[in-house]
Amino acid sequence: MKKIFAKYQTTSRILRLESQEDFKIGEKILIDTGQGIEVAVVCRAKEKEVEKCEDKILRQMTDEDRGKLKALREKDQKAFSFCKQRIGLLRLPMKLVQAQHSLDEKKLTFYFIAEERIDFRELLSQLISNFHKNIRLQQLGARDAAKMIKGIGPCGRTLCCQNFLENIDSVTLEMAKEQDLAAVGSNKISGSCGKLMCCLSFEVDVYEKMRQKMPKINDKIETKKGKGTVLAQNILKQTVLVLLEDGSKIEEEIYTK
Repeated sequence: MKKIFAKYQTTSRILRLESQEDFKIGEKILIDTGQGIEVAVVCRAKEKEVEKCEDKILRQMTDEDRGKLKALREKDQKAFSFCKQRIGLLRLPMKLVQAQHSLDEKKLTFYFIAEERIDFRELLSQLISNFHKNIRLQQLGARDAAKMIKGIGPCGRTLCCQNFLENIDSVTLEMAKEQDLAAVGSNKISGSCGKLMCCLSFEVDVYEKMRQKMPKINDKIETKKGKGTVLAQNILKQTVLVLLEDGSKIEEEIYTK
């Protein structure tokens, strides 16, 4: 059996499957999840970072499959409109993000975001009654919702989660502090999803290593104009602001390797 890493198009998660047939990187394949047939893309991944999945790989995707998938998008839109209407009538505090049929149309998934737990039993009952198929209501986190909706980030580029990020790791305020960005305001370091920007995690390791080689705040150091106390650091410029004994301040360059 061969190990295959596949990125599911519905959830964008990468899972590890087994197959007797080998597939090339970038090939689209059909996977039987037990609840419906999903489309996935064969990709590379580190085995230790990817969860094993018991879903069954059926075959490579054909042109006929692509045509059917394209035709299903119209049904997705109609299902979305119906569900959104019902959410409004039931006054449920949830925002519908997307509706998506499985390729065999056995399953219909509605993705939504909500700030609290939702009792959607009545909504589910109405959806089953209308569509007569396996209905799944999937709550998304803010990051996953942004990845599915897609868009442009503050930098003017397509969202990182949409473009190349796979399984998104948590981003913390400590990462922003390490890069001296916490003081600029949350609105400037938040992404389209309202959470801290994923790119804060891209360079934090470099900042940590560079900071370790520099004098710390309040350290006493010798400068070209005498002894002084470190007031601030500029990691990128590799300089420190020093308060000299005579009360003046100087920006001192620190040479690190």
